[in-house]
Amino acid sequence: MKKILIFEPLKNIIANEHLLNRANIQMFTASSAKEILSVHKAEKPDLIIIDLDMPDMPGDAVCTALLKGPDMNGSRIIIATEPAETDIKRCEECGAGAYITKPVNPVSLMTKIASSLDIPVRKAYRMPIKMTITGQAGNLTLAASTVNISSSGMLIETRQKLIIGDILNCSFLLPGTLTISVTGEVKRVITKTMGNIYHYGVYFTSIDPSAKRIIEDFVKSRIERAG
Repeated sequence: MKKILIFEPLKNIIANEHLLNRANIQMFTASSAKEILSVHKAEKPDLIIIDLDMPDMPGDAVCTALLKGPDMNGSRIIIATEPAETDIKRCEECGAGAYITKPVNPVSLMTKIASSLDIPVRKAYRMPIKMTITGQAGNLTLAASTVNISSSGMLIETRQKLIIGDILNCSFLLPGTLTISVTGEVKRVITKTMGNIYHYGVYFTSIDPSAKRIIEDFVKSRIERAG
């Protein structure tokens, strides 16, 4: 099992948590630089994700301290930073294995995590996006919205109760594109959040090849735009 230690405010940016689950990874969080050094000493994580701006010690100083310590054991370090050239230079000069600029793009961060830990990534990246979905779930009218989407499926949220195996016939409008219609099957019941809103993983069982390409191009353009 591989271990990741991450600065607490950055944890929620990781949208593609299923990659971490598939890779059998244990996650540790720390709310300060001091705690990061302490958890690292105790757990010896394979990857450490920190921020250049932390309350008690800057990220480049933490990186230097970790690299000079006796317990690194090949741990990799990723630093989140503002895109200013001076900040990026600090990340490079402190010896971090990689940096990512803010606002942090979840897919880009997951790609760097996968690269640092030699984890194969999904060919179909999921892009966080909020869109209204209309359609049918059996005999019921579906009222839902997306949490994220890829060319192979989507994570949706709704107040309606669905079960694994339910078939959805629905449509949605990606920004800057035409309306896309798909048929999907509920494969996972993810969680029930506050306000009686349910999360479901939906796999596309029928999607026009042109619609699939539109989604792929949309996700790719968002990744490239985020850098």
